[in-house]
Amino acid sequence: MNFETIKKLLTYLSIAFVVISVWTDPQGSVGAAENFLNSVGGFCSTAITKGTVFLKNLAT
Repeated sequence: MNFETIKKLLTYLSIAFVVISVWTDPQGSVGAAENFLNSVGGFCSTAITKGTVFLKNLAT
């Protein structure tokens, strides 16, 4: 098996996992996705804020 075949296999398995988890427990899947997106959004917001403060202090 080469790297491309393994990559395709893992992609298909990931898609199948998401579809099955949504099919069996839609409300739980939405809750997990919401928590994940909130965490990513919070991280990006914090990173932008700290980057902005850093650049402001760098300029002075």
